[in-house]
Amino acid sequence: MEQAEVHNYLRRYFHAGGAELLQSTAPKLEVQLNKTLDLELMNRPFYWHYLEKTGGEPKPLKLNLSTDMRSDTPSAEKVHFGSPRLHQIFASATKKGAITRLYENHHEKNQTALYPWLGLNVRISYTCHRRRDMIRSFGIQLISGETIDFFMKRLAPLPLVSAIPDYTFTMAHLVQPMSAVQRIKKYLLNDIRDQKHAWANEATKRMEDDLALLDRFYEAPDKENEAYNLEKAAIHQQYQPSIELTFINGGIFYLRKDTGEHL
Repeated sequence: MEQAEVHNYLRRYFHAGGAELLQSTAPKLEVQLNKTLDLELMNRPFYWHYLEKTGGEPKPLKLNLSTDMRSDTPSAEKVHFGSPRLHQIFASATKKGAITRLYENHHEKNQTALYPWLGLNVRISYTCHRRRDMIRSFGIQLISGETIDFFMKRLAPLPLVSAIPDYTFTMAHLVQPMSAVQRIKKYLLNDIRDQKHAWANEATKRMEDDLALLDRFYEAPDKENEAYNLEKAAIHQQYQPSIELTFINGGIFYLRKDTGEHL
């Protein structure tokens, strides 16, 4: 996940959560939290409990974030893929709602059709004795079946609203959303199979070396030897390469036809 994508994700998260974006030009992000997001992110349960008991005026905190890892601004919290803050926000987004529904806004007075797209954010975790995560987003048009990559990035500049705008109507989808999810999963698995996974070969080689060393240490390994079996299982657990797919969140996005054609 590139830092520009992290910035766009944060901006969308806070906007969807109803926070006020005081500064959102990359790489800076200054956010006035509301009560819901303060409770969600700032770990101040005693403060909110006190206000509840006394009826005091709530004062949600501000967040000053930066997605520029080279910045030496001490007041800005650096957010990157793997940082605790970003994973906290991922967890919050998952808890608050995995699915959204948004419409492209416009100011025309003519009746305008909006076409349905399913958008999904997927986390791909490459794990062995090390771990690397990356986020990919896909969109699939639920009438034509057209599938595109980097969907959320393409959506970022569009004026999306949560209520259907005046003078618009939505087209019925022909592709079922669950079928679209399976299409994206198949597309992604084929893409992963086509990649070269040198990291997995290296992890497997290290695992085989350690297993051979373990066998030499025990000389004549006995399948009933508990210590041997525990150490063998630990080596497998440490080095066994695997790839995990996690669907983080997604939504149905209704877009004008010409917008969809130029995504």
